[in-house]
Amino acid sequence: YGGQIKELLFRIYDRWGELVFRKNNFEPNVPSEGWDGKFKSEVLNPAVFLYVLEVEWKNGQTQLLTGDFTLMR
Repeated sequence: YGGQIKELLFRIYDRWGELVFRKNNFEPNVPSEGWDGKFKSEVLNPAVFLYVLEVEWKNGQTQLLTGDFTLMR
């Protein structure tokens, strides 16, 4: 997918809607580019978080992917 992506924006929010992670234009499927489960250098407790991924493909199409996940320790 990496060669087909023009722009990428990934955000993670806590259940109160606070932005805890944001990353722009990174290479997909590279673990070191992902979220480490911390916010303001503090390890977060297990909880449910929401994600929003905005992709702009090189062909001009855009895609919005959303969902939730549970952070477990």
